[in-house]
Amino acid sequence: MRKFSIVIAAALCGTVAAAASAEPAPTALPAVVTHAAPAPRLATVFELKLRLPQGRGLARLLLDAGVASEDAAEAARIAAGHCDPVGGCDAKVAISRQLDSNLRVERVVLVSASGQTVIERRDGRLALNPASVDATRAAELS
Repeated sequence: MRKFSIVIAAALCGTVAAAASAEPAPTALPAVVTHAAPAPRLATVFELKLRLPQGRGLARLLLDAGVASEDAAEAARIAAGHCDPVGGCDAKVAISRQLDSNLRVERVVLVSASGQTVIERRDGRLALNPASVDATRAAELS
């Protein structure tokens, strides 16, 4: 029995050694290393709470806060008609400051007696969040 186990052990060692030497050595592949400029990261987020008594004036208030004129105009254009002209509305505006640019609007939440409307940045542009506008309000605005 002892001779049998020695023969099997020797055969296994030979098989393992043959398998290990049968593989070719790995070859190094040249890799191109490029250094892309890092994307600017979000540095700070502010939240403004604004009151629009007649439902107008969002663009002026955003410009006074230092927001870029394109963002202020786009937010005001989208917000038009979503505030009550008599009672007005409250606006919560999330503004971010990037490391290499001006302030920009990330999100606007308009709350009035008739409901709530959310405007947020999607794919780099401000857009109305369709889930935040109920069907009756959307029919009135169209």
